[in-house]
Amino acid sequence: MEPTASLSTSEAAQGLQASSSAPSDSLATASLAAADGGEDSADEGAMSVEPAPWELQEDEALSQAFFASQQAKPLSAGLASGQRVKWNPGHYIALSRRDDASVIQALKEIQRFPQVKGLLLRYNWRQMEPRKGDYQFSGIDRDIQLARAYGKRVFIMVETKAFRAGVRAVPDYMHTGEYDGGAYKIRINAKSTLGSSDTYGENAALHNSKVRDRLIALTTALGRRYNANNSVEGVAFNETAMGRTLQPLSRKQTDAFFDNLAQVDTATRRAFPNTVVLQFVNFPAPYMPGLVENMIRSSVGVGGPDTFLNDHDLNRVTYPLYDRARGKVPIGPSVQPENYFARSHNGPHSPPSVKELHAFAQNRLHANYLFWSRTLIRPLMPYNQVLRMFQSEAFPRDGSGGLNSDCPSNLGACVKAL
Repeated sequence: MEPTASLSTSEAAQGLQASSSAPSDSLATASLAAADGGEDSADEGAMSVEPAPWELQEDEALSQAFFASQQAKPLSAGLASGQRVKWNPGHYIALSRRDDASVIQALKEIQRFPQVKGLLLRYNWRQMEPRKGDYQFSGIDRDIQLARAYGKRVFIMVETKAFRAGVRAVPDYMHTGEYDGGAYKIRINAKSTLGSSDTYGENAALHNSKVRDRLIALTTALGRRYNANNSVEGVAFNETAMGRTLQPLSRKQTDAFFDNLAQVDTATRRAFPNTVVLQFVNFPAPYMPGLVENMIRSSVGVGGPDTFLNDHDLNRVTYPLYDRARGKVPIGPSVQPENYFARSHNGPHSPPSVKELHAFAQNRLHANYLFWSRTLIRPLMPYNQVLRMFQSEAFPRDGSGGLNSDCPSNLGACVKAL
């Protein structure tokens, strides 16, 4: 099975800048490359990039205009009314590698913990649709079968962003003018890979309506195949941050990008009426309130790529959106590799305990789901600490491992299985 895209070694090292007293070599390049992934997958669970400066700036007029545009959208009836929705809140482990050995190893590690419900696995759009309309879901089928064999469930993450140089974000047929090339380039400070000197990743060109329609076609096909599958707990989309574009998009293109993303979210919820749908959100600041407004109205859950305990921009822009979604739609933050080592983006080496991360997600972010990256960076080996926390006597023994298990009001009728 072809590995999914993940952060490069140098990118994943960003934000893990050690203080003078911290062991620098083990927290940066060498250990990241060796941390259960090697050259093809630098680290388990990495899936965020540093936002561009403009994405952190607030623009009240733009924010209000986009918010109003989402409120004005008519929503199709029946998105949540009376639907029975699979609802198994708790802890899930996020993997980058999906070869059978890695998936089986992760499942063995969590098999004895009933509060750890399964895995979040990433699937690159290009892999799922190698040719237009030709959907290849055999890898997903195999992963679901493995999870079911261990009594666990799967979150399917649809990746529309490539975090490594040389990896493509969208199918090859979209690399034409009809789709605006299918993707735009983002600077990720990556090392060269695949024999290329390029140091950029890609993000799907969702400002193009034809790209939007093809993504909706993909998630519609996924819904036909997996909505009724009790081993599929949910489907998720990667972060909203657009990244440092090689060629900046215009204001009109950016408006279209987030309007189209909102349409994709709504259409995917319609394709998965009995399944949790999550959109991971963080930036750009002006578009997030309007996007989350549409998500709440469409019963799409709020996820996130980072759980930082003391990040100024997330606390200012992103985390208040979790308050808005609380009790209405599912909430599912994730703990990324950087979150184990620092308390803010690009912060000094100051590892929080995994108990602190759990408490923050539980109490500040109101999490129903919590996705833990399977990160094994020496010397901290944080994922081993996560497993020890699951095993400890102090870990909550309720069904969701201390997370909020109440059925969100906008979701429908929550059931363990259909």
